[in-house]
Amino acid sequence: MGDRRKVFAVTIISVILLTGLVGLSEEAFADKKNTTKIIHLGYLQLAAHDFFDMNRSIPFDNENGKLDLSTVLFNPQAGQCDFEKSLNQDDGCALYADEDIANGGEIRSVENIMISTAGAEVGEKYLQFVENHGEEKAYQKTIKFYHKQIKKAYEDSFNLKFPKPQNGEVTNLHNLAQRAGHDFLPAEIMFNGELTSLFVINPLGEKLSEQEKVQQSSSVDGIFDKEFLEIEFCPAPGFCIIVNLLEADQSFGAQFGLGADKFDEFMEELEDGKFDTTDQVSILLDEAFSRGIYLD
Repeated sequence: MGDRRKVFAVTIISVILLTGLVGLSEEAFADKKNTTKIIHLGYLQLAAHDFFDMNRSIPFDNENGKLDLSTVLFNPQAGQCDFEKSLNQDDGCALYADEDIANGGEIRSVENIMISTAGAEVGEKYLQFVENHGEEKAYQKTIKFYHKQIKKAYEDSFNLKFPKPQNGEVTNLHNLAQRAGHDFLPAEIMFNGELTSLFVINPLGEKLSEQEKVQQSSSVDGIFDKEFLEIEFCPAPGFCIIVNLLEADQSFGAQFGLGADKFDEFMEELEDGKFDTTDQVSILLDEAFSRGIYLD
């Protein structure tokens, strides 16, 4: 009888301790803010380029709102094109040279080391598939690889379920919502063994190592790191400009009639460190990616 009481007492104590630990665990994780892997940011930024032309005067100039690898494979100088149709028709669709595809295609893929790494991964996959399967199958296989990487990036970064394909238009409002992902951007990353400013690295021909790819981003908090309020870009020798990334994103909403404070609304939603399913920014991300992967 005494042994039973001891067992009962130990069980009760265990339950109390376990309940307390569960409570502590829930409380601890309640304040956990979203972070993501650096390589995921690369794929999300590559997707943003694939969705939209970043030319502020004509945001859809050479892009069609589809995640169809246009930014990696297709030369925009040839205008919009449908790769699958171009296999059977002479519609003027032109691919980049293999060397350019291996580096991520369009020049926007070397905007920073994260995008150049993601773009180069996709480009190298395509060239491998072409060698083994021919152009048509290579494109389909590369699309599957690309969408798989985007799905991982989306779910890990936003902590949202990746949407199913759905027909529909991707708009400038979706563009603005994707810009909320700039909240993840880290001012510095480890590169070649040194902590380095993200925008100091010349990504042309460079890629992150496997270890560097899994570095964690900044936490989501609805606030841009101060370093992104004064970024020095030097697109040509002796020619540099200073860019305030927050002001650039805020002004996009005003420029395209979405509301001067619309981007600030997205940032306010992210102050809790999460992309909640009920947030308008999360709903817009769901719409954009569901429509972007609908390639039929």
